Amino acid sequence: MDPATSAYRRKVQAHAARRLAALSGVSDPVEAAAQLRAFIKLEDERLKIAHRCGAPGSWTVTARSFALDCLIERIFQHLKRSGEASEALRVASSSFALIAIGGYGRRELSFSSDIDLLFLSTGHRRAAAKLVTEEALRLLWDAGLTVGHSLRTISETLAAARADVHLQTALFSSRLVIGSAMLFESFEAALEIERERRRSEIIAAICEEHEQRRRSFGAEVCVQEPHIKEGCGGLRDLHTVLWIARLTNGCRALDELGASELLSKEEEEKLIRARDFLLRVRCEAHLLGGRRADRLTFDLQPELAARLGYRADTHLAASEKFMRDYYRHALAISRACDKAIALATEKRLPRARWFLWRRAARPFIVENGRVYLNDEAASSLRRAPLLYFEAFARAQESGAELSHNLLQALEANLDLIDRKFRHSPEAAQAFLQILRRRGRVARALRMMRDTGFLSRYLPEFDRISLLIQHDFYHHYTIDEHTLKAIEALDELSRSQDEQRAHWRAVFDQIEDVALLYLAVLLHDFGKGRGRGHAARGALVAARVCRRLHLDPASSAKIVLLTKHHLLMAHLAQRRDLTDPRIVQRFAAQIESLDALNMLLLLTYADLHGVAPGVWSDWKGRLLWDLYMRARKVLTGEPLISAPSARALRKERVLALLQGEIPPSEIERHFALLPEKYALTFDAEAIARHLRLIKRLDDVWSWQWRPFSRDTTELTICTRDRHALFADIAGALASHGIEILSAELNTREDGLVIDQFVLREAATHQAVEERRRGRIERALRAAIAGESDVAAQVERWRARNAPRRMRARAERSPTPRVTCDSEAAQLYTVLEVCVADEPGLAYRIARIVADLGFEIVCARISTEKHYALDVFYVTDEEGNKLSATQEEELCRALRRALAIEA
Repeated sequence: MDPATSAYRRKVQAHAARRLAALSGVSDPVEAAAQLRAFIKLEDERLKIAHRCGAPGSWTVTARSFALDCLIERIFQHLKRSGEASEALRVASSSFALIAIGGYGRRELSFSSDIDLLFLSTGHRRAAAKLVTEEALRLLWDAGLTVGHSLRTISETLAAARADVHLQTALFSSRLVIGSAMLFESFEAALEIERERRRSEIIAAICEEHEQRRRSFGAEVCVQEPHIKEGCGGLRDLHTVLWIARLTNGCRALDELGASELLSKEEEEKLIRARDFLLRVRCEAHLLGGRRADRLTFDLQPELAARLGYRADTHLAASEKFMRDYYRHALAISRACDKAIALATEKRLPRARWFLWRRAARPFIVENGRVYLNDEAASSLRRAPLLYFEAFARAQESGAELSHNLLQALEANLDLIDRKFRHSPEAAQAFLQILRRRGRVARALRMMRDTGFLSRYLPEFDRISLLIQHDFYHHYTIDEHTLKAIEALDELSRSQDEQRAHWRAVFDQIEDVALLYLAVLLHDFGKGRGRGHAARGALVAARVCRRLHLDPASSAKIVLLTKHHLLMAHLAQRRDLTDPRIVQRFAAQIESLDALNMLLLLTYADLHGVAPGVWSDWKGRLLWDLYMRARKVLTGEPLISAPSARALRKERVLALLQGEIPPSEIERHFALLPEKYALTFDAEAIARHLRLIKRLDDVWSWQWRPFSRDTTELTICTRDRHALFADIAGALASHGIEILSAELNTREDGLVIDQFVLREAATHQAVEERRRGRIERALRAAIAGESDVAAQVERWRARNAPRRMRARAERSPTPRVTCDSEAAQLYTVLEVCVADEPGLAYRIARIVADLGFEIVCARISTEKHYALDVFYVTDEEGNKLSATQEEELCRALRRALAIEA
């Protein structure tokens, strides 16, 4: 024991003796509870000071466990002198033991951890043991502790553990706190016999519990808000390693793992450092939250980083540096856990099979779902490092995992992946061949990442590894996001979903899928290097392409895709695609049909890899619309002109509505609307609009239709008036409906045909049919001017305001308001980027209307509590805004939304 620990223990014991010595003379429960609480409070304050001064996490949690040992010892000394409890304790003394289990047994108590206790007794002293247990628990609860507890005999405990894997694993850390040492030794001996007899069954239960935890908390380490205890790479994974090591190798402590076959000494040292780091982080999280806070939430990370001594630099925020360290340690734990489980569950090859394979001198064999390395070929790995690619290829082709012996060999020889290997044409061809196996690429790349090979072969990948993007949008670190994006491509290639058949058809047209997968792999390599990651990434991509010996045309395509990987989503979601100039400029930038096909799929993969729920059918439709328009340009097919569109639509609508609406009314309808109308809507939609006009009452007419699997279309026909769109937006917002797009059309005679794409704000699903009647009543009242829309929106905002703490998080996108008169031919484009809030679109629309301007089109996007709203605006005469008007609009919005200029 080191001197600091010895000194601390002496202080705790002296404090317990001084503070709790008089406990036995206290009859008032309130006074007794006050003394116990005062002891814990002072010890926690002492440990808080030590922690904040840099004490290791493992020291802090061990010290707190010792303080509670002292508290429990004093409680039992008090019970010895306390009437009925004293007699019960005397009767039960030789047949009673208080055992710490779980985290308390491991001496891993953080500041807000609960404690788990097993009150062990023999059957013939059960009544006395029960009384002692009740009295001890009362005092522990009075002390303010959260206690998990049970009173059992040895046989009852073993039976309960067979039925409950959580109890089974908690008993691995059993530790006698007070009571009969002989009973505890008997208990430990019975446990060892039980574990030996049921070893395989217990290992299987531990593995199943591990899988269940992955399903509940996620199977990725590199998520934005990891759970430090139960998440992938958290403390529970570390405990799993120790439980399996205990069962398979008899290891009782972390520092014994390096001597076992499970892990190397280097891996053991990594785990020791990782444990200390996670425990220190957990202690700080509990202190900051004032409670048991085990999820590293977005808003908690910056303060945690500051408290733990991290400082920002030119490229990375303090929280990004902190989280990068967290992921590094968590990955070490996760990989050790995976190895331990794999080794414990790995089926041994039959001896005859092993012997024949070794004689055949083949380096690898696939058996029992794993790729094994021939022991005699291990030396070949050093002579021919291209075998790395063969190992990954065998796993890719067979769907097998890498065996324990192969993993160890691959990780032990990473020094072979040097500059010469990275520049080798043979290595480049082997790597590209892996990228050509569509549908199976992500798994191979993940194996490369997890063994450390990918960062050695592509040092640029190391730059983005474990780097969190501290914004509202990205759920994963950049490297994990990249692998998730590639998984989305793999999944698309295998999908049988008929609604994605057209996307798969584009995939089938790709000339060389290796280039597509490589583009997805490289697309974010510019991050972590300052602003403008797409342009920086293009330079990095060019360097990687040279090293991979790609021909100039292929290299140029990869560079182009990297440079413009954000462009397609940007245009599809923010711009009016009926403007031919936008589509023509986009097609000119992309240059070829093959590049367009790849950019479409890169965008598809990128959006799928951002976070669960970011991709939607609505976004897919927008992207597909842009793709089809650009495809026409690149294949030499002219974009339809407005006059041609009007003539074609009119002819089709006349046929659709024959005998239903007079041709003169149809002719008049087209004549009263601008040419853009025929470019925006197809003939079927225009026919629906004319039917709505026909059944217009004194206020409005409307129609609901499914738009996609997760959105609903609402078309409204009414008469124009000031601030109409703002009031419609407000009525929808006050009922929890989110506008994704709005096409606003006003005829010269004052009739309005507004078409919206909507979804439920809470669920991001189509508008529920059961709620539509109430929404219709609110819309009718708002359109008729019979309701106070502003008051309704304010009430909704008050009930549904988002957590404001999230807005303080570092590196959130900078709020901004901009006007651009060059982005569209006929309109001024207003963009508002700001933290989302209920009724935001209404507030913006109201300000635009109050200034006398008109909104003719809107694209509204909300991701992870952040909004990007785009409005196409004109003045009262239908013209673009002047520079003075633009400034007036921006100033009013910045003031209303509290955005600095």
